[in-house]
Amino acid sequence: MSSSLTTEAPAADFICGCEWWMSPACKGLPFYKEHEGKKYCVLHYPGKDKSGFFIHTLERKLAAEDFDFRGVWFPDSILLFSRYTFTAPANFDLATFNSEVYFNSAMFSAEVSFNLTKFNARVSFDSATFNADVSFSITKFNSEAIFYSATFKDYVRFAGNRENHVFGDNSSLDLQFARIEKPERFSFHTLTLRPHWFVNVDSRKFEFIAVEWNWHNVKIKQEIKSLQSKNISPAHHLLELACRSLALNAEENHRYERASRFRYMAMEVRRLEGWQGWRNFASWMLNWGYLLASGYGERVGQAFLMLLGIWLLAAALYTQVGFARWEPRVATEKEAAEARRDEVGEPLRPSRALTYSLGVMTLQKPEPRPATNAAQSLVMLETILGPVQAALLALAIRRKFMR
Repeated sequence: MSSSLTTEAPAADFICGCEWWMSPACKGLPFYKEHEGKKYCVLHYPGKDKSGFFIHTLERKLAAEDFDFRGVWFPDSILLFSRYTFTAPANFDLATFNSEVYFNSAMFSAEVSFNLTKFNARVSFDSATFNADVSFSITKFNSEAIFYSATFKDYVRFAGNRENHVFGDNSSLDLQFARIEKPERFSFHTLTLRPHWFVNVDSRKFEFIAVEWNWHNVKIKQEIKSLQSKNISPAHHLLELACRSLALNAEENHRYERASRFRYMAMEVRRLEGWQGWRNFASWMLNWGYLLASGYGERVGQAFLMLLGIWLLAAALYTQVGFARWEPRVATEKEAAEARRDEVGEPLRPSRALTYSLGVMTLQKPEPRPATNAAQSLVMLETILGPVQAALLALAIRRKFMR
């Protein structure tokens, strides 16, 4: 096996062992090395031991404004693309970047594609400008994908499929402060995403198609921790805003159950922000009550169970406190003043307590009247809590099934 550039086959006769549709990227290049019985040029040779000659060849391609990098195997960290202006369409389809690559402040004057490209380490497009379409279809990000302060002027597409997950367990997406001139052309298709990737960017008009948010595995505390690990603050507030924007997006696209989940997350983030002093004590207590009563007005089952609990608990308590056993019959004001009322009473039987509790909850003012202070207090409390909980149940149903 040759260890350096060889003249074993003239450049004019050499055919690289890459896929035929990648061959225009290495047209005119000589044989470099063999790998698993195939002969490759320096661009497509899949090995790290080619750094010097590889960089020299890459520089020559950029100098010639040849931006065809289909199937190129990048061995080391690449800085050549930073602050570079791609004056023509660029093609990185099926390229493999084995180390970090930086397109910081790069300018893409025409369309660029990274379809089926594999980024095994961080890729940064910090402050890059995309003047035309950019595609990341079935791209594989195995680490951070950074688009901090990038500018997008036309179509942007991140797409995967059932077999190829664009973002893995160790990858992340950073769109903070990106300038997106046509947000309705910014699309995500068949992907699994995380809410905290959308902080400091307006996602209300993004297109989300067949997107999964992995609700069972995404934990709100984990989302907050991820932001804090990147020194993004105030983490709670920014995540709450991101969730509310995603909720509005889902609602506008008639995905009401998804919108409900994002609203729930936004409220839960606010609650988890923690104790903020006595001035916010009332708000803190209301958030807790709202959570327990109906999952912030988003969980129908929880709201129904709470309403059922109020009914049954009140009925059970009515079997322990006194209700009037009789009511005096009076015809005049004097008789009314002298009338002897039952101030001790007796508890209701269980069957009667159930119907009595239901009557109180529906504001029917059932008989008999409460005879003791304890009974009076219970009736007043259920008169308040019952209708309020019923209203929360109605709100949760409307939000889940609104059309």
